[in-house]
Amino acid sequence: MSCHCNRCRCEDSHWDDVFICPTKKIVKKRTNHRVVKHIHPIEVINVNRRVIWNEHFYPITERDVHETVEENCHCGYSKRCK
Repeated sequence: MSCHCNRCRCEDSHWDDVFICPTKKIVKKRTNHRVVKHIHPIEVINVNRRVIWNEHFYPITERDVHETVEENCHCGYSKRCK
């Protein structure tokens, strides 16, 4: 079978040796970079703390008291001492 074009002027025998492979696909990728800033604020609170310990003391003084009890009994003519 001939192609009947004026350029190649092919004959039938010429096309018998030709094998056509599937089309090869080439994918070209182009990457564009973009910067996105993420801000994460942090607050630091410094607490200066003073602790006051109140200590309460209750000193105890102890002493001994020696008592002498004196009882007087007046015995009369009609009363008796108990």
